Amino acid sequence: MAFEYGSDTLGIKNPFKFEGLILTIRGVIVTLLGIVALLAVKDLVAQGAKEAGWLSLAIGLILLGNGVVAVGVGLFKVMRFFVGRGVPASLARNMAKSESHVRESYIAYNDKELEQMLMGRKNLTFVEPQGWLARLIHTLMPRLLFTPYPIRTTAQQLSSGLIYSILAFLCYGLAWFSGSTGLTQINDTPVLDWLSVILAVFLFLLWAGKRSPLKRVAQVSVESASTKGIVMMVAFSILSPVGLSYVHHEVFRLPELPLSASAYIITMTVLGLLAAAYGLLLTYLRATQAEPKTEVSEFRNNWQESIHPQEIFINFENIVMANRRYKEIPNRVYRDFDANLVEQGSNDKGKFSGEMIQETQPVYREVPMIPIFKSLRIVGTIAGELLLVIAAIMFYQAIEPVTLIKTAPIAALDALIYPALIWIFGRIISNTAHIFWAEMHFESLIVLFQCNGTYSESKVSTGASIHDSTRSENVVVRSSMTPWIITSRIVTSCFAESGSNNLEFYRRILEMHKADDDLDKITSEMKTFLGNRETIAGVNAKDLDSASAIYQVNQETRSLNAQAALTRDGKTELSPERIEGHMETDSKNRDITSGINDDGLDIQGR
Repeated sequence: MAFEYGSDTLGIKNPFKFEGLILTIRGVIVTLLGIVALLAVKDLVAQGAKEAGWLSLAIGLILLGNGVVAVGVGLFKVMRFFVGRGVPASLARNMAKSESHVRESYIAYNDKELEQMLMGRKNLTFVEPQGWLARLIHTLMPRLLFTPYPIRTTAQQLSSGLIYSILAFLCYGLAWFSGSTGLTQINDTPVLDWLSVILAVFLFLLWAGKRSPLKRVAQVSVESASTKGIVMMVAFSILSPVGLSYVHHEVFRLPELPLSASAYIITMTVLGLLAAAYGLLLTYLRATQAEPKTEVSEFRNNWQESIHPQEIFINFENIVMANRRYKEIPNRVYRDFDANLVEQGSNDKGKFSGEMIQETQPVYREVPMIPIFKSLRIVGTIAGELLLVIAAIMFYQAIEPVTLIKTAPIAALDALIYPALIWIFGRIISNTAHIFWAEMHFESLIVLFQCNGTYSESKVSTGASIHDSTRSENVVVRSSMTPWIITSRIVTSCFAESGSNNLEFYRRILEMHKADDDLDKITSEMKTFLGNRETIAGVNAKDLDSASAIYQVNQETRSLNAQAALTRDGKTELSPERIEGHMETDSKNRDITSGINDDGLDIQGR
């Protein structure tokens, strides 16, 4: 959606300024490290250390690229947060004529689902968890169900990393137990050392897959977990020592490992516990503030009014709902009205039905949180970016140990593996914090209006007397209708991003609250509209004044004519002045026949 400027802004501030500042600082530090590594290439080559020079060049380019990207992304987050009058995304397809040119990509519901939620007093956003892992997490944290999808998925990812790590240790212990009890012949063999390497590789791949929760910002559902992984892990833990023992004794002897993977395992375990604890604590604090109500306000009645059914819907859309616009922004129309008139047997009676669903412009509101939640967001952002800086520094310092890989291979491996581990968990913590920076809440009024009934037509005539000079004939439509109005104050959640689509991802309903005051005002306005209608075409005040003036002139004219007739019959002679006045009166009367002029009004005054 293109940016739509309006002088009356929505008052939404940039939520990523602090995060962008910390990211920019990290980018500057990493960029400087990359520049230093590149500047050292010339000296290393001059000293004859070409291998170190090439390595310094490669590491410098990696650090420089990562740092420049971080600076760019950080500055982008700090810059102006463009918010047009068309944000956030609609709940369903917006059918308003003023927004017909807009094509929204992220639509969370359709009009039938919104009707189902309002009618059934239920929230389709909260789906049942799928898989044993999701059910376990939701059992331990019941209110997790009422958090948005990105938060739920992040919690499940961190929990799955923690649980699968524990299972991996249990499987390793099971393998060790089978060897110590003599079930498998692994005594005096390097089988356990190889199993520890396998465990370390498994943990590395497991947590490396959790480093990008940002991709779930625009997700549609929550990821599920099955029992297949558990079964495979248990089977592998039982069969792997048997297989390695068989290979060692029957195929070829497994070589002794020059290094132990225990230090890597301990590092990943500690960092994994910290990352999971941080994310789950934030999720728990956010879930405690959830208020998953599904309440609505409802009005049902039966009215009998002299009104055409089409006018009911036109008034409701163009007057009643238009009065509820926020900052003159058009409402979101999710179901447009159609009176659907059906004639029954003749042209003067029939039935009608119609409905519409509208949402007022969502108004930004702060996400409910406690002080410790705000502090944890800041701490997580700083800690995550600090770990990334430490990983960059360690990667820069790996130039010398890697050049000595032939003489000290273990030191060279450590110099490369530890920065990778720290970088993975720094990314996990930083991205987890970003999820909670990105959440934004909006409040709006959603209205479902349905009206069904019958109508009949009849003619009404007024002014049909022989003495009446004005006549009005009207076709009166009598409608018997049953309006059904449901209103709800909804709280919706959207996850923002920096860029052109900053507030245009899926927006979902989290809370539904009663809207009794809004419903009372809506019904009052409709009753006022119906009560002030005129069934018969009448005469307004100006017409009555004109008719009164004509009546007075006609009365004066008839009086003069009667006096003239009496004078002629009695042969009364008129003076020249009376004759002249009579002629003037006649002239004025002729002028009045086509309308009321100033002279006519003067006669009335006389």
